[in-house]
Amino acid sequence: MLHWGILSTGTIAKKFAGTVNQMRGQSALTAVASRNPETASAFAKDYGIPHAYGSYEQLYSDPNVDVIYIATPNQLHSENIMQCIAHHKHVLCEKPLATDADTAARLFDAAAKEGVFLMEGMWIAHLPLLAKMRQLIDEGTIGQVRYLRADYGFIAQGARRTRKFRADLGGGALLDVGVYNLAFARMVMGGDPVSVQSHASFTELGTDDLSVMQLWFSQGRAAVLTAAIGIAMPTEGVIYGDKGSIRFPNYQQAERMTVSVLGQQPYTVEMPFAYGGFEYQIRETERCLAHGELTSPAMPPEDTIAVLRLTDQARREWGMRFPFEKEIDR
Repeated sequence: MLHWGILSTGTIAKKFAGTVNQMRGQSALTAVASRNPETASAFAKDYGIPHAYGSYEQLYSDPNVDVIYIATPNQLHSENIMQCIAHHKHVLCEKPLATDADTAARLFDAAAKEGVFLMEGMWIAHLPLLAKMRQLIDEGTIGQVRYLRADYGFIAQGARRTRKFRADLGGGALLDVGVYNLAFARMVMGGDPVSVQSHASFTELGTDDLSVMQLWFSQGRAAVLTAAIGIAMPTEGVIYGDKGSIRFPNYQQAERMTVSVLGQQPYTVEMPFAYGGFEYQIRETERCLAHGELTSPAMPPEDTIAVLRLTDQARREWGMRFPFEKEIDR
């Protein structure tokens, strides 16, 4: 049995905890930590967790915890991961693993040296339907892929909007939802673009609320990606090949896709989630630890780092940096 600790008690942590409880498999929730003891206690009661801590240090030090799911704001991820490594706790960290590529690389190096498992919780890397998509592309079902479009936007209001955009928390649409677009594009195209152009608009808090990125890949292939907080748009993904297309009404929650091949009737492939989608990265963590693997082939370090290199490049072009970072090149 794998004993999980949860760091932070926000919306995504609740979804994670609920999924572990539903699975009733090789994992169990053992402890949760918040900087507010009352919040931790309430969370523990809601999800049947034996131990609730009012400090992160208590969770790191719990000898009964094998692996920690990190659900804190972006700017805390690297610090939290390093503390987990120092206490020899394995880590599944909510995306983005870090706010820049160099920091992510250092984290993976540190984990490897200490024999600690570390994986970014990039949701789409583990979804069965996206693996099926990749199979269809590799088999040439829609021919040579030429163009991809991916959109991800939602509206956040009130205190949630402020939290999403705060620069001191590593906020903005790019690191919140844009990383999904970039990971999806790399998954479809099978690697990194050869050139990138991007533009963004900014909030009064100094972080991006809308960006459009144009990526060119080898062999004349292209992708256009839109990320927004403040616009309600479908999380749609469309892949066009020279013999057909694959369309997702929601590629990030990928349970259904429509495949269209020239001269044939379109058909739909459905792979519904068993528990809501979190189960796939939980199972991958279980599998890796059972086999003594320190990284996951489903979401390897190089993929995490490659996406963050692209976000680093975009932010350099925009002149956008976070207050906890060193000055970036203008």
